[in-house]
Amino acid sequence: MFDIAWSAIKNRKGGFVAAFIAVVCGSAVITACGVLFVSGLLSGVAPERYAGATVMVGGRQTKDVKENFDPYYAERVTVPASVAEQISRVDGVEKVVRDHSVEMTLQKDDGSARGEPMPLEHPLYGHGWSSAALGPFELAEGSEPGGAGETVLDSGLARAAGVKVGDTVRLSVGTTPQDYKVAGLVDAPGGGLDRQSAAFFTDARAAGLSQRPDRLTAIGVLGEDGTDAGELAGRIEAAVTGTDVVAYTGDAIGDLEFLDVGQSRGFLVMLSASFGGTALGVVVFVVSSTLGLAIHQRRRELAMLRAVAATPRQVHKLIGSEVLLVAATGAVLGAAPGFLVAGLLRDAFADVGVLPADFELSFNPLPAVAAVLLSVLGALLAGFIAARRIARIKPVEALSESQVEKGELGRTRKAVALALLGLGLVTSIVLPLLIPGQLAIAGAGGSLLLLMVGSALISPVLVQTTTRLLTPLLMRSKVSGYLAAANSTTNARRLSSAVVPLALGTAMALMQLSMLNTVEVTAKEQAATGVVSDYVVTSGTTGLSTDLAQKVRAVDGVGTVTPVARSQVLITYVEIDKPVSNPFSAQGLEPRDLDRTLDLDVREGSLDELRGDTVALSRIAADTARLDVGDTADVDLGDGTHKELKVVALYGKGLGFGDVTLPHGMLTGHTANQQDTALLVTGEDGGGGAGGKVESGLADLADGTPGLVVQSPEEFGAVEQGEFTQQSSTSLIANALLILYVLIAVVNTLVMATTGRSREFGMLRLIGTSKQQTRRMMFLESWVVILTAVVVGIAIAIPPAVGAALGTTGQPIPYVEPLAWGGIVVFVALLGWLSISLPTRSALRGRPIDAVYATE
Repeated sequence: MFDIAWSAIKNRKGGFVAAFIAVVCGSAVITACGVLFVSGLLSGVAPERYAGATVMVGGRQTKDVKENFDPYYAERVTVPASVAEQISRVDGVEKVVRDHSVEMTLQKDDGSARGEPMPLEHPLYGHGWSSAALGPFELAEGSEPGGAGETVLDSGLARAAGVKVGDTVRLSVGTTPQDYKVAGLVDAPGGGLDRQSAAFFTDARAAGLSQRPDRLTAIGVLGEDGTDAGELAGRIEAAVTGTDVVAYTGDAIGDLEFLDVGQSRGFLVMLSASFGGTALGVVVFVVSSTLGLAIHQRRRELAMLRAVAATPRQVHKLIGSEVLLVAATGAVLGAAPGFLVAGLLRDAFADVGVLPADFELSFNPLPAVAAVLLSVLGALLAGFIAARRIARIKPVEALSESQVEKGELGRTRKAVALALLGLGLVTSIVLPLLIPGQLAIAGAGGSLLLLMVGSALISPVLVQTTTRLLTPLLMRSKVSGYLAAANSTTNARRLSSAVVPLALGTAMALMQLSMLNTVEVTAKEQAATGVVSDYVVTSGTTGLSTDLAQKVRAVDGVGTVTPVARSQVLITYVEIDKPVSNPFSAQGLEPRDLDRTLDLDVREGSLDELRGDTVALSRIAADTARLDVGDTADVDLGDGTHKELKVVALYGKGLGFGDVTLPHGMLTGHTANQQDTALLVTGEDGGGGAGGKVESGLADLADGTPGLVVQSPEEFGAVEQGEFTQQSSTSLIANALLILYVLIAVVNTLVMATTGRSREFGMLRLIGTSKQQTRRMMFLESWVVILTAVVVGIAIAIPPAVGAALGTTGQPIPYVEPLAWGGIVVFVALLGWLSISLPTRSALRGRPIDAVYATE
């Protein structure tokens, strides 16, 4: 059977080449998703400052969620200082090093009290001198810090800042500066620090700078000679009681040292898992469409086999053998480019800031193996479905249908199509009304495939409908128009194979654009209208020191100051009988006179009650977690601290300001820097007569405070959109890969459908039709295809867009940018026209008689 299949492939290259290309590209997409997923599980970054430690001990950075992904905490989970004493008693431990780390800013020495923050290539962290042994760092010049006013800098930082031993530098924690004498310089292990800069202080000074002397960033362990690191780590975890700690060894220590690496891995796991499922569905759908068209073009050949006594089983085996040969070859060849695609995705994610620039992918062979298996199985299933009808009908009927398509669709096919369309509409529009929140938004996005498959099943009917509507226009060209109308009506199944991928590409692009625009525009509107203060104070340093709020309140004319802190929390709830913990952006606020500085559009409850163990939620977060005012929310703060919080208010402007609002002291007490992001300032009379005094007083305060910036609410709102832009860019990058694949499939299918009609073109020319009339016929047919695809694409993009708008904004009208939608439609139309017209010209170049007999 494989010999016959190989012979058929060699003599029917056109259709099989198209299927081969679809499988190659599909395998590459699936492989790329798999590489990202495996990298999220296995990849990492080698340690730098902890490179000399045998074992490093830190808090557990993930929440254990049964039967689901373990999400990462946004802030560093610190360790009680008392744990160091327990570790010191473990067999095999030679030395225990307590590490306090705090992010700092280095100011330029411009002779002023302010001093602008010096731009550094890497973030700067301050540490206790004893932690230098974990590098180990070696003293290159000078001496170790001898008092609270001295520091030791790493040599790379000193060169970048242009300082030397004996100079004075100004280092700030938030907006609190302090001058230090450079007592010495140290050389980092391995030739330098690639991801950070380091400043060392006395251990007592480092503990004071960290705000939490009772908590440690990490604990370093130097083992005795000959001690196995893995065994020592196990003994340490067993010995520590009363807290949840993790012992790291080898390159895994990099996860503890650089939190962004672990968080990036969690991001990749979540993204690739959700995106990979969608990608697999799209790939199977496209491959099925391509193979269906290829088998459809061979009706005459397969009918002849049935007529000469080939059994249905033999036809199935023949087609299965052909598909297996093509799919296996294409899947294997497509897996290798998939690793390159994964690298391009990694670079794109790094450019928008959701991955570190030095994050390395794990090029494990498992994703390629999985991609080959899934691609081959998907192709075999598609081939079986496509061959099912031609294999089971009677030989005489097969010969008849090979000449003229069956006009009516089967009742089962219509019923399945209507069921899928109905389910798609329910999932996209009804679900957000009944079960709002993130689940509804995800359902609205996933409903596109249901609507597309349903539309594909009845696509011949859609083509015939479009043809009937366009017939008066087509008949203006008597010969070409008549032929185009007759072909489109009679061969609607063939044309529908060209319509389906074109409609899918249109729908995916329009839906993605609408969802992103709706979220971005709504977030900007909420941020612009929500800040009602006169001024906003921010910082170009690591943040605003919490004592700055009192200094601003002391400015003449200031009436209300609302400090705003930012972080991320986890809310645990039950979703479809399974516990999930999802991250939500959070802000910390003081409720005093909040209505004079911030309008969150409170729908229920009151923010005046935001004190103690309470929380306010956005409408989206509340709907997602099924919470209402008075309920108790299961919340994990940024550093992993668990809280049971009473919901006191629900508000509408979650996209602009975060989905979770906590008491200010609660949030800042569980962040790494314990600093504010902004201060919202309103004058005593709301910015009237006191406005000049307030502005002048804030300007004077800024002149003496490193990095302090006074902004208008409009400027602050524009800056706050960075997070939404990043999220939108991430989604756009992931979906752009799928859209690109669909566009390749569009061109592939249209070219195959057109070139497969060479015999038809030859017959038309033999009976007197000119080349020009044939080209015009195909031009008119192309518009039947394009218009059907565009209308179907728009029609199936609207319900998911409406559902997403309901889920995110509560309103059923998505944001539509007419120029962008028009551009997509024009691009799709141009792509469809070129993919039909160019192969038509190529097919008409030879002699008609050769075209007729070459395909017999």
